[in-house]
Amino acid sequence: MLHHRTGTDQGLQLPDGGSRMRLFWVGCIFSGHRVVITKYRKQPPVLGSSSLTPKENFARAIRCSDDEINLAAASLYAASNEFPELDVVAYQGRIAQFGARVESRLSANFTKYDFVGAMHKVLFEEAGFSGDSKSYFDPNNSHLNEVIDRLKGNPVALSILYIEVARVAGVAIDGIALRKHFVVGVGSGDERMYVDPFHRGGLLSRKECITSILGKERVKNGDFDALERKFLNPAKKRAMLRRLFSNLKVAHEKHKAYELALSASERIQLLDPSNLRNLSELAHLQTKVGNFGDAVDSLTQFLERAPAGSNTEQAESALRKLKAITTRGSEDSPE
Repeated sequence: MLHHRTGTDQGLQLPDGGSRMRLFWVGCIFSGHRVVITKYRKQPPVLGSSSLTPKENFARAIRCSDDEINLAAASLYAASNEFPELDVVAYQGRIAQFGARVESRLSANFTKYDFVGAMHKVLFEEAGFSGDSKSYFDPNNSHLNEVIDRLKGNPVALSILYIEVARVAGVAIDGIALRKHFVVGVGSGDERMYVDPFHRGGLLSRKECITSILGKERVKNGDFDALERKFLNPAKKRAMLRRLFSNLKVAHEKHKAYELALSASERIQLLDPSNLRNLSELAHLQTKVGNFGDAVDSLTQFLERAPAGSNTEQAESALRKLKAITTRGSEDSPE
């Protein structure tokens, strides 16, 4: 049996990074099945705008423990780098509306089957969300605002939407990372259900999920209880965002939009500063767009952090060339 959570909702994250308020849409929050109207002081600047840059807003959104990260807010603040007029609060409100519609379909003692049925009805039957298999590498499939507007996206973006709508409805669910795919887990233990938002909320068995990760041969006659515990653990929120921006980076690179790919790589670096692979890719993209000084800094950090015995010859060679370029540029610039 699933129960509504009370007193733990994160609510909307305002763009000025202020305190998170239990405000969902036009001042309403949901506690059980009772609607409570909250009053709040008018925030300068106007809701949905901010004097901070998109990068600064994103940094604020993830400046907390992993459990406290509001996936919708973080995803939308990141998207505002490419959509300067994006109203983050308005899109959170639209997510809240979906959540309210799901909650309205649930009885006091609903089961996970009731919940999954309500989510399916609201998101996939009524709203019409689905995966974009025709234009999988369209960058818009990684932007939550575009996913909401276009009703389609990639697996991780649609899973984030599903998780956030569920949160508003009062149900905590998990993101589950598969090989080249992403789904959500509802419930726990032997009764957990795996839902695939990319394929219009279809259900997967744990065997199908584990096979996606390991392949058919490796799971044949396997202990599925043990394999599930090992491979189908809930994804951390930072890992989900990292995967979202990795998809975005790849999509922009495929379209040769290197400045935008660099922006996605910078978001990954904020999420995971110790990620050496991304640090190397960051230096590559900085070089592509002509930010040679930044590329020198990134490669220097990469070499300082690389484990002893690592093959760093290529990075060392690239760093020497970049230093030579920056030195020549400094000598040629007027005093």
